[in-house]
Amino acid sequence: MEAILERPTLPPLTQALLDCIMFAMEDQANTYYIDLKEGELLNEDEMNYIIDEQGLDAKVFDERFLPIPDWEPSDGFQLMEQFSLQVRNPLYRERLLSALQSGRGVFRKFKDALAEIPILERKWYAFKDEHLKRAVVSWYRDQEGSFNLLALNDEDSEVLLDDILLEDFTFETYEGSPSEQVLALVQELFEEMENGSEEQQISALLLTRHFENEDIKHFQLAKAQDGTLAAFLSYIPLSDSLVEVPLFGVKKEFRGLGLFRMIFDSFARQMARFHYRKIVVTLAGDAVGLERIFSPYGVYCATKQLLLTSESWNLEHPSSEQAFV
Repeated sequence: MEAILERPTLPPLTQALLDCIMFAMEDQANTYYIDLKEGELLNEDEMNYIIDEQGLDAKVFDERFLPIPDWEPSDGFQLMEQFSLQVRNPLYRERLLSALQSGRGVFRKFKDALAEIPILERKWYAFKDEHLKRAVVSWYRDQEGSFNLLALNDEDSEVLLDDILLEDFTFETYEGSPSEQVLALVQELFEEMENGSEEQQISALLLTRHFENEDIKHFQLAKAQDGTLAAFLSYIPLSDSLVEVPLFGVKKEFRGLGLFRMIFDSFARQMARFHYRKIVVTLAGDAVGLERIFSPYGVYCATKQLLLTSESWNLEHPSSEQAFV
């Protein structure tokens, strides 16, 4: 009997594997799994053959075979509806929506309506592929805790993930007082922290004070295709060679895609062109975990804020003779 896998890992998300997963998600007739040992995508029949041939028990099965993300007909319908609502031409938009509201056979009627408009048909397939890509990449990122996906530093995988983000988002600089979109996202982030743990609440207080007291007029922005602000990064030049990043954030629905890494990459390369050689980044709340992104690049600690309770100090530290004088 085969030994239990001690550290199952996902294979690198290459273009070939991504294409296979996307195709399999739309195949409603079969169920698919990733074989973590071989790094291959298998349908249920192929997987059962391996299980029978090698006599795998249930525990080994759970650790070796990972089901791919679900993609139900309802998901496809919602995507078609979302696409139709974004079509600007009212005649084409109504034709597609009418096909979706026609009862039985809506998928075929939708495709037939698209076939009448070749340009729109090509846009639909590009739209669908982008959303499937995003679903797969997000699912891969969600496995980090269980599968230690920091191993996804494979060059092909990183290039692929970056290409997907570059297709879905635009990156730009903004100079001046914070726009309404930036202020709305900042408020959303602060409210999220204020409703979180005690540590997050304290971080929100510190960051709010910093944001309100500083005259921040430099921003790096990431926007989705519809113009929605997906992420921002604020910065303050401190000297001819030093710049500070006091506050940044990613909108909740766009997290897990590697968007912070992309916006920081865009920012860092621009700073180098402006001859800023060093960048100070403030990490607070859940963002403290982002230190792992910077650690491979020779980062060092310039300052650090520590949170402790007076009670723990008073109980654990011996009182000095002058403490109560």
